[in-house]
Amino acid sequence: MAAANSSAIDHAVTERLKQGEHPDPLDPAQAKPDPARWTERQRRAYGSRAMHLYQKALLLPGQTDPRRGVLDDLSTYFGLSEDECVRRCVNWEQWSVQEWHAQQRDSAEAIYDFYQKTQSWAFDLLWYSYLQAAEYAYPVSAVIANTLQPPGPGLRHLDFGSGVGVTAQLFSSLGYETTLADISTSLLGFARFRLERRGVRASYIDLNQATLEPGSYDVITAIDTLVHVPDLPATARMLHQALRPNGVLFANFDTRPPTAENAWHLYQDDLPLRWQLQRAGFEPEANLDGYVHRYRRVELAGLPHALRGARDLVLLRSPLRRIYRSLRYKTLPAARASVSRSVEPKS
Repeated sequence: MAAANSSAIDHAVTERLKQGEHPDPLDPAQAKPDPARWTERQRRAYGSRAMHLYQKALLLPGQTDPRRGVLDDLSTYFGLSEDECVRRCVNWEQWSVQEWHAQQRDSAEAIYDFYQKTQSWAFDLLWYSYLQAAEYAYPVSAVIANTLQPPGPGLRHLDFGSGVGVTAQLFSSLGYETTLADISTSLLGFARFRLERRGVRASYIDLNQATLEPGSYDVITAIDTLVHVPDLPATARMLHQALRPNGVLFANFDTRPPTAENAWHLYQDDLPLRWQLQRAGFEPEANLDGYVHRYRRVELAGLPHALRGARDLVLLRSPLRRIYRSLRYKTLPAARASVSRSVEPKS
């Protein structure tokens, strides 16, 4: 049994080195998700008002099937048949590798060029939103929303690395004033197209041309974003400044060893990244199913900040932490479940 468990972990880690094709829920050969593997938080999210609003964000007037809305967006914007859009959504990774290798990516400028121009990620991200709505992928945006109290008047949300804009739509539906910010000109243009054709009011920030206004937001989501940022310390400081006092940041770190399929994942280890985020003034509050962390903005002064720094040195920088993590993944059932789960969420 122990050998079988170890083999399962090795297989999960190997599969995680490449994200691979997306599933197509309408493919008869595609196995349906097993609800027995869902976490309690995940199960609640699928049945929540937030998920209903998330599914609705994918629809166009007169539609009831999120898939139809997704394919209509892609087909109309990119001038492709719906069948071709499905093919590109499922095989997004192969296309993305081709985009990455269109030129050398050995500088921050060359990496930003990829982000600014990518088209494959529009198909990847919008299809992944559909998979969440269809209960084929971890419902991260709904999970996040379910940890928050209903917003009061004037509360503002920023989706940093906003992708195709579905998370921003959800927060708008919940009652937030929402802003989409991205360095990807191509994705920001597609997101604006999607939101405007649905009549969603939002603001847009092209991070190539503008920065974030300090003290402006109550909630920031940075989902599947920070591992693609070459200068994380500067970005963490900017996000800290952009939050209002006691504001909340949701962020994850899908770090991956370098492979042809993972070239745009710029980091291999999440501990240094979490250290940089916490040193920038973000105090961890919750770990949501091992997928995303909830952080609270704290002040960068006084004895509390010094004590947090000493704690973080032990928890995130100490060699003992790495030894503990290594042993935990090898021996604990909870760690095995975490590794297995990590294959399911898309980063």
